[in-house]
Amino acid sequence: MLLQRSDLPLSNDPAVRILPWIVGLMVYLGTLTLAVALLVSTLAADWSAGLTGTVTIHIVSTSDESETEMDSRVNDAIREALKTPGVASARAIPLSQVAKLLAPWLGDEAPLADLPLPRIVDVTLAEDAELDITGLRGRLENAVPGAGLDDHQLWRDRLVRFLFAIQIVAAVMVALIGATTVTVVVFATRAGLAVHNEVIEVLHLIGARDEYIAGQFQHNALKLGLKGAIVGSVAGIATLLAIKYTAGRLEVELFPALLFQLWHWPILVGLPFLAAFIVRLSARLTVMQALRRMP
Repeated sequence: MLLQRSDLPLSNDPAVRILPWIVGLMVYLGTLTLAVALLVSTLAADWSAGLTGTVTIHIVSTSDESETEMDSRVNDAIREALKTPGVASARAIPLSQVAKLLAPWLGDEAPLADLPLPRIVDVTLAEDAELDITGLRGRLENAVPGAGLDDHQLWRDRLVRFLFAIQIVAAVMVALIGATTVTVVVFATRAGLAVHNEVIEVLHLIGARDEYIAGQFQHNALKLGLKGAIVGSVAGIATLLAIKYTAGRLEVELFPALLFQLWHWPILVGLPFLAAFIVRLSARLTVMQALRRMP
């Protein structure tokens, strides 16, 4: 198909020669934007799943309290949680793990052992259980001094809404990039029609049909668009891999991991071919519309 004979010297048109560069840039930006949308979708699913079906009990430590007394309060909180309908399990998170969670903020060299760290109890709910959060919070406050209950539902809902907003913005940006590409193709095609107007009239006189003339333009647009789209896609994927490599070397737990799923890559790799198809279709529709208006 790409070796189809051309009767119009379209490759020499200045407006057409810039088409691969524009398409390449649009595909590059589209690849990065689409990757952001896919990564945010993965993060939203992972974070939502991690916070679903769990609540956290925190027990404030006091400076004059012995470790035995603190362990006693933790055990009381676990027993109180296990007596609550809808609770499947409850376990105390070791202080070493709590210290590891605080390390990104306080640093690895901070004297965490000397700090009055709170004790954390991770409570897992039974599947499809409806926990009486208010009742459990009240019983914990009465039975265990310094205990509190954190429900992740509100925070999770806000996080999911925020990530969903990011996805909407990314989708709008991809749509704008696509619209910009179509606009450039339309203008380049119209410029080619204007330059080769006399040749097109001669082809009409010798019996060439509109579909044949449109095929000349769409073939050239497909060839140039695919060339630019592949270059833009390769550059975009290379940028993503470079960012992923750099992020992996930072060793900062606060930085979210760039977790590309297997199904992400076919979408990213297929983007240049979709762009080339859009370029081809836009060129064909533009030419057919212009030819219908010709006498």
